[in-house]
Amino acid sequence: MEYEQMMANFTEHQNVSVNVQIGEAPVNQSIRNIRYKQVAFLKIHKAGSSTAQNIFLRYGYSRNLLFVLSKVRKEQYDNVISLSSSLNENNTIAPPMNKTFDVLCNHVLYNREAFQKYIPGNTAYIGIVREPFEMFLSTLNYFRPAYIFNKIKAITPVLNYLVDPWKYEKGLPLTYSLTNNRMALEFDFPKHLFKTYSKEESNAYLSKLDQEFHFVIIMEYFAESVIMMRRILGWSIKDVLYVKKNSAKKYSFVDNTYRYLYQRFAKLDYDLYNFYYIQLWEKIKLEGIDFQLELSFFQNLRKAVEDYCIKHNQTVLPYHVPDSKWSTAFNVTRKDCDLLLLNEMKFVSLIRQRQQTNSTFSK
Repeated sequence: MEYEQMMANFTEHQNVSVNVQIGEAPVNQSIRNIRYKQVAFLKIHKAGSSTAQNIFLRYGYSRNLLFVLSKVRKEQYDNVISLSSSLNENNTIAPPMNKTFDVLCNHVLYNREAFQKYIPGNTAYIGIVREPFEMFLSTLNYFRPAYIFNKIKAITPVLNYLVDPWKYEKGLPLTYSLTNNRMALEFDFPKHLFKTYSKEESNAYLSKLDQEFHFVIIMEYFAESVIMMRRILGWSIKDVLYVKKNSAKKYSFVDNTYRYLYQRFAKLDYDLYNFYYIQLWEKIKLEGIDFQLELSFFQNLRKAVEDYCIKHNQTVLPYHVPDSKWSTAFNVTRKDCDLLLLNEMKFVSLIRQRQQTNSTFSK
């Protein structure tokens, strides 16, 4: 839904008027009274999270902050803490003595108590979600789960799965499934809801998450999301610049006429997505026209920086960004480009090497 239509619908249903002048201060200016240094980002598989993760990796690395990292394990990617549990002493490296972590942005399941234990204090909690059917297709393309592609002996295994998902999910441990409301699983929805869905209980848990997360990015509206996140966290324009990561080529397992089948199955994921989708546009509405002006400025700047980093990669001089209403002047250097373009595995490895060099960690 386009922004203008969303605003019209929202104001009609809420019986409020919008009367914002160009240059007027955002309505909810108070959200910028707090500046967050520590951040916990819930990195969700196949939800554009690698692009978002680079923002948090650069933020922490450029300030020499302390990252939560996984223990080194065989047959385990360096950017994964766990795909089946939250943070614990078996899957993470303990911090140096008398220090606490500042940044979490690698794959791990959410649990409020575990997250607070590892990053206590004034920490910003950020998540990310994607339209569930699109995430389902992307997951199939990347992981090729055996319980679909190997187990289902049919010309159209994905369609067979969608017609009766429980037939193929039955007996599969919840944390092993990549297609059974995976976003809800990683956001730690109550486990019984995956078998016995309750709209009332789902909404109750969403209310709980709303108290715990400062902001959740919507992948389909990534630029809008990072600008809103920047305002909430009190970060700079430069902090939230990004280059798209891991954008797969087009793939087709089933077409959109079968989307309803996945909606029927993935009720928790759709509850989660719709909740934060609506919330994003409500927050944008409160920011007024100034948000749209900043968004336009940011989108043009991001494209210019991407061209500087990729198309003009032989240029030695930094790319200068002059003062604007939303940012003081700054330069984008070749070093900045290197970090913007750095693969997440290499970035995490770089951080691991620095932390092992600068501090005493337990193995």
